[in-house]
Amino acid sequence: MSDIPSLTEAARRIRSGRLLPSALLEECVSRLESHDALVNAFVTPTIEAARIAARQADRQVLAGRWCGPLHGIPIGIKDVIDVAGVPTMAQSRQLQDYVPAKSAAVVKKLVDAGAVILGKLTTHEFAFGTPARDGPAPPARNPWKVDRFAGGSSSGAAVATATGMVLGAIGTDSAGSVRSPAALCGVAGLKPGQARVSRRGVFPLAPGLDAVGACAWTVEDCATLYAAMAPAGQLGLRRFSAREFPDLNIDLRGLRIGVVRHFFTKDAPVSNDGLTAIDEALEVFRNQGCRVRDVSLAPLREWNAVGMMLLLAEAFSFHEPWLRERSHFYGESVRDALLLGGLIDAADYVQASHHRKRLSESVEALFRDNDILVSAIQGGEAAPIEAIDKWGFIERPSYGIPFNVSDHPALSVCCGFGRQGLPLAMQLVSRRNGEQLLLRAGHAYECAAGWRGMRPAPGQISAAVA
Repeated sequence: MSDIPSLTEAARRIRSGRLLPSALLEECVSRLESHDALVNAFVTPTIEAARIAARQADRQVLAGRWCGPLHGIPIGIKDVIDVAGVPTMAQSRQLQDYVPAKSAAVVKKLVDAGAVILGKLTTHEFAFGTPARDGPAPPARNPWKVDRFAGGSSSGAAVATATGMVLGAIGTDSAGSVRSPAALCGVAGLKPGQARVSRRGVFPLAPGLDAVGACAWTVEDCATLYAAMAPAGQLGLRRFSAREFPDLNIDLRGLRIGVVRHFFTKDAPVSNDGLTAIDEALEVFRNQGCRVRDVSLAPLREWNAVGMMLLLAEAFSFHEPWLRERSHFYGESVRDALLLGGLIDAADYVQASHHRKRLSESVEALFRDNDILVSAIQGGEAAPIEAIDKWGFIERPSYGIPFNVSDHPALSVCCGFGRQGLPLAMQLVSRRNGEQLLLRAGHAYECAAGWRGMRPAPGQISAAVA
């Protein structure tokens, strides 16, 4: 699969006339038809509708009406985000008859930018819980080794991107749900600030934590998706336009990087391979003239306790009517997780909200002396999917949830491979409204590190199930 173009490479070929959108789409469809039965990235492919859109893009491009770097690019949409006329099931029997009449605001923006929607992608049920064995569709599997976990809950987005079934995908992130699967599947995953991308038409999990984000093969590709999703004219988004390629060039000399090392060495230690990969990535930044030093925040479990208190209470509040009237329509994993929220009273929620404010202020304070923060996003290589316990999200704290609690932009970037040949990743975080610097720093690292030349190969995917 090493010949699969990145989104940006494909867009440049389309713009120059060297590649037609319909030809690009057929390449993606071919990979979908060859590999999706093994990795379960798609819930509802929309191949014929995509072909119609791609042929229309052909005509526009050939007539000299190229409208930007997403024009004719195949994109996938997490199945908690509405696409008009296509079922939104959220991997749940609760929504088995729901077909939205209107697309979510973010989907409309992508279509207006010329993107070709190839279908709806696998998620954990209602973007929560763990891979469900009792759901209406099988869980997604890691394309590097299909007996391994693909992460969650935007699992299909990361899998479809890693395998080149789509060149970018849109997901949601409430506790790391874009960044974690991106990390385990070896792609880039962006969680912008909550207010940056509209959530209208997106099924909520915890409205106080939810954000709409993107997966793509490179950080540059994520920037292109983000430029189309975010409202025009936002602070810091000059040169980030849906009609032009984002300008990510940056001289990193003097960039101040703070490493929240205790998160991944003391609070919840990562594997030796994961630690080595992050340290080597920090050396790449040093070699580009960055100042790198350790910084401290509250312990990771404190962040997790606050985040989970808010998430569980808000999720229970939304789902309570269904839990009372038709709880048997849920899978076991998400039903039991949602019911925990019913044990949280108003005083608990208010106390967690107050503590959230204090924790968030502590992150913002770090940006007085730092431009980017670095931490882990996963504990190491992907675990066997059968070993994922339904209570794992409580037993082991999430590296992603602190920056949902604080609402700071965060980015998962591949930083190597472990002993089993599976991807490793780090997490970069910027100050609020700092998505542009975040993407530039991630892009500079990718260009210097050189990991983007490795994709899961068709033989790897097939051999893993042989």
